[in-house]
Amino acid sequence: MAIEAANSIILYNAASSDAKPLAEQLARNLGSVHPLQSTEDGEVALGPTVPDVLITVGGDGTLLRAARLVAEAGVPLLGVNLGRLGFLTEIEAADALDQVPRYLGEDFGWIDQRHMVQVAVRTRSGSHAPIHVLNDVVVGRGSTPHLTRVAIRVNGVELTTYQADAVIVSTATGSTAYGLSAGGPILYPHSTDVTVTPVAAHGDLDAPVVLPHDCVVELTVSSDDPAMMTADGFIGVEMGSGDSATVTASPHKARFIRAGSPDRFYETLVYRLRRGSEQAVTLARLIAEGEARRSG
Repeated sequence: MAIEAANSIILYNAASSDAKPLAEQLARNLGSVHPLQSTEDGEVALGPTVPDVLITVGGDGTLLRAARLVAEAGVPLLGVNLGRLGFLTEIEAADALDQVPRYLGEDFGWIDQRHMVQVAVRTRSGSHAPIHVLNDVVVGRGSTPHLTRVAIRVNGVELTTYQADAVIVSTATGSTAYGLSAGGPILYPHSTDVTVTPVAAHGDLDAPVVLPHDCVVELTVSSDDPAMMTADGFIGVEMGSGDSATVTASPHKARFIRAGSPDRFYETLVYRLRRGSEQAVTLARLIAEGEARRSG
C-alpha cells in the first residue's frame, strides 16, 4: 500500500475548537499540497487530482460526511478521533502527529472495506438521485409528535407496517450507531447483511430483522402526518403519505486504513461503548449543573 503523504486531503470538524489547529499541524508535517477543508465548507472537494488518502480530524460524524463522497473514487480514509465513541476513527488525537505518518508508510497498515447501501427516494414531487450511505437510512416522523406508519416490503413481498417513531435500515457499520440504541443487533463490521429496526414501535413486530445484502427494502409512508428520510444523519428528504424510500446495495465501498488485526473490533467494542456511556453521563451532569446555576 503506497500512499504519498503530500497527496493527502485533511478535513476537520469546524464545531471542535481543537480540530483546526491539529489539522493545520498535520498538513504541515505531511507537506500536503491540498488546501485544508472544513465541515463548514459543505461537500468535500477532491479537486482535479485525486488524493491518495483523506484524513479526517473530528469524530465518526466527520468520517461519515467524507465516506460517501470519496467512496466512488476509491480514496481510503484515515480518521483522527476527537469525538466520543470513535467506532470508525482509527487514531486518538493525542497520538495523531506521531501515528498518522506511520499509517501512511509502506506496508504498515491494511485497507478495511465496508459495505454501503444506496437509497432512492420517490415523492409526489418526483424522484431523487440515489444517495450512497455508510451507516443507516432512517424514515421517521417529521415535525409532528405523532407516530409514523411505515410499510416495509422486502424484494416486493410485504413484511409489516410499523407504527413507530422511525424505522432504521442499518449496514453492519451502522449497527453500532442509531440502530444499537433502538435495540438492534451488533453485526461484525465486514458483514454484508443489513438490519431493519423500528424505534419505539407499537404493534406485533417490534424485533429487528436481519436481511441479506442483495435484498431490496422499500419503506413507504402510510400516514398523513409529515415524515422525513435521513441518510447517515446528514441528508434529509421530506416525505408524505405514499412516498417511498428504496434501499439497495451500493456498488461502492468505504475504505479505511487500519493497523493490527481485524479482530481488534472485539477487543475495543465494550471499551468504546463504555466510554460513550461515561461521556454521556458526564455531559448530562454538566448540563444539569449549568441549568441549576442559571436558575439560581
